[in-house]
Amino acid sequence: MSYDFELIQRQVALVSYGSRFLRKKLALEDWYRHGIFFGARLQFRDRAGNALLADDFTRWLDVLAQAGATGLSLHPVELVGIEVPQTLARCTQVVAVHYPDRYQLWAVGTERGAWEAGGCAGNVDCYLFVAERPGGLDVPNTDWKKLAKAIAADLDTPVPSDGVPAAPFCVEARESAPWSKMPLFVATGADSLAHRVLATLDRRQGQFANDMNPKNDNSHFQHLAETGAAAMQHWGERLDSWIGEVLLRAANIDHGSVESHKEERLHGAPTPLDQVPAAAPPAPLSLPPVAEMPPPAERKRTRHIGLAIAIAILSVLVIAFAHIIARFPWLAVVLVLPWVLYMQQRK
Repeated sequence: MSYDFELIQRQVALVSYGSRFLRKKLALEDWYRHGIFFGARLQFRDRAGNALLADDFTRWLDVLAQAGATGLSLHPVELVGIEVPQTLARCTQVVAVHYPDRYQLWAVGTERGAWEAGGCAGNVDCYLFVAERPGGLDVPNTDWKKLAKAIAADLDTPVPSDGVPAAPFCVEARESAPWSKMPLFVATGADSLAHRVLATLDRRQGQFANDMNPKNDNSHFQHLAETGAAAMQHWGERLDSWIGEVLLRAANIDHGSVESHKEERLHGAPTPLDQVPAAAPPAPLSLPPVAEMPPPAERKRTRHIGLAIAIAILSVLVIAFAHIIARFPWLAVVLVLPWVLYMQQRK
């Protein structure tokens, strides 16, 4: 399968950050300037009538939020079972918009003359609304340790590599400013391993491209026999396939961790499109009753009475033990010390 990795990366960022926006976990102002969207324009159209529904992904997300959407997810086109006519020639993965009782499918199509964005010299991702179905679309969780082991076994390379930093994976977007550099997708906790897995595969892909470059006379590939060269090319195809799957799973981290607890599938068959049961609302938090506080004037009057009683008691003690204090002056310290400590505590 041929992958348009720039398109997939834009979809990963759109789904990952867009899901958190729809779940009210992340404000749109905090991420819509993501550098991955530089040099590209995203349109959203109705496939049937060619009507322009939104000419920017921020407006599209705002419409989804007002309609009650609960999140986004990214899926291979073959797993959701939609037709791929000529107008969807770029469609290798589909964006699903989730609602409490249904989900919608949006696929990127090939731009036609009537759809062109005037004055846009970069990429145009024209999303077409292709289907709406009742029920829920399963978004499985990913065990990133298990996935990393499967990739390492297949490619015979350490995953994640010790050479990649323990930091979020960022894409160097063209013409982007330093303030627009953000992680490609949002992941924390155990899911943060996804950043290192993707960084490892991205680095290996760059090394592989350098080895395969016909201008690189010193590469190992240029000196291989026909059988060895074919095996190396097949390894590169498997590497691309794993990168594609990791990107899809990374996009779905936030959605899968919230709405699905089903077992993951590695290169498996399609998951049935069954409804995810709605979670029961949490029981109301029960707090012990708070004792009623007296008014400020009454509290102040109570403190003054207590202070007068304490002074009276101390005076009686000093008079009663005056003859003893005369013989043992250091006892005065014992009597006065509690009073000093009390006053210090009040301050």
